[in-house]
Amino acid sequence: MRRPGPADPATRRGGWSLRRRLLLAVMGTSIGLWLASLAIVVGVAWFATSDVFDDALEEGSRLVLQLAPQGETAADAVRGARAGRGDVLRLRMYYQLVAADGQVLLRGDDTPTTAFVPGARREGKTTVRVGDEFWRVHVRPGPGGITAQVAQPMEERLELLEEMAENLAWPALGLLGLLGLLSWFLIRRLLRPLEDTAMRIDAKSPHDLTPVQAENPPRELQPILDALNALLARLAKALDSERRFTADAAHELRTPLAALRMRVQVIERELKLPGSHLRQLRADLDRCTALVESLLALARLEPQAEPLVREPVDLDAMLDGLDPEAQAAGMRIERALSVPQLRAAPALLASALRNLIDNALRYGREGGRVRIESTRLPQGGTRLAVRDDGTGVPPEQRARLGERFFRVLGTGQAGNGLGLSIVARIAALHGASLRFEDGLDGRGLSVVLDFPPD
Repeated sequence: MRRPGPADPATRRGGWSLRRRLLLAVMGTSIGLWLASLAIVVGVAWFATSDVFDDALEEGSRLVLQLAPQGETAADAVRGARAGRGDVLRLRMYYQLVAADGQVLLRGDDTPTTAFVPGARREGKTTVRVGDEFWRVHVRPGPGGITAQVAQPMEERLELLEEMAENLAWPALGLLGLLGLLSWFLIRRLLRPLEDTAMRIDAKSPHDLTPVQAENPPRELQPILDALNALLARLAKALDSERRFTADAAHELRTPLAALRMRVQVIERELKLPGSHLRQLRADLDRCTALVESLLALARLEPQAEPLVREPVDLDAMLDGLDPEAQAAGMRIERALSVPQLRAAPALLASALRNLIDNALRYGREGGRVRIESTRLPQGGTRLAVRDDGTGVPPEQRARLGERFFRVLGTGQAGNGLGLSIVARIAALHGASLRFEDGLDGRGLSVVLDFPPD
């Protein structure tokens, strides 16, 4: 049976990814801080450039007011102011000479015909709306109630600010993308111990309850490993106690059962009773002894900490000792061993074959045959099958054949229902799959074991 691993979709359905959450947390925090820093930078740049622009407006108003009456045109004064401040700021100023009554005496090209600030008497800077446009205006009073008003559209300042933000945004977006890649790489690398530990746990088999060892685990992972190893230790202790109890109980039961059978034989000889009187009692004792032997075998096959020791097994030599049993049952055993050797634990494989052949002989028909096959699988494993031509098992009951103490009713044969359970356990220890098919000539039963490649 396949054990679900860490990458199995069945184990991951409905879960959440720590790596994804960490990446989203890092990137979300980084983007939030980047937006905040961009807003701060743009805000600082806005106030700094506004101060520079306001200074330029103030200087332009002074020049317009002082130079225009001396014969220099106001347009020349503004151009001189622009040249004096430099062209770096791309400053374009609009000017007006406004009389005390608010009439515009002189204005520059594209400058509104109405005064920016009518009736202004004090020097200062202000933001006004003329028509549908906002202007930043510096007002400087002159002689005779005349005021020089130099302005700049707020839209031009905003365009400069947008260009600055755009110039800052693209490099920052590139850095954010690089930060995302580096964060993904670093998070994946830092979480590698979790994946390695999960792989070590998944690699354990049911009979391996040794502590999970991780190479240089982080401090945050160590409590999980300690708790898991403590759980494995308690489980190993519990299984060992259960296995010892079952083995001791089976061993202690075997001795009195053997003694009881001997006493029955002695009573039968001494009283000279016909064999039919005690035959059923002997059969019951033999069945109890077989049950104890099977329970002892199952106890020995329970999960153990020691790994399974495998070696090449000669199938022909192992089957040689089973022919007399078939002859005694009036049946014959056929061999079709295209793969003469199988790498397995010899004692366990012998126990599995003995149980399978015993079942085939027990439930086969008189004069029937049992065929043992070994073939090479396409994927490289080995298939071992024991087939008979007996009464067989209905397909709807085959799924339960590996259950402990399950017996098919109506066969007329005595048994304890543990033989195939032992075979199923031995198959699991070898990593082999067990299934049941039709037997020889479309009748009987076939027990098929598919062993994985060595």
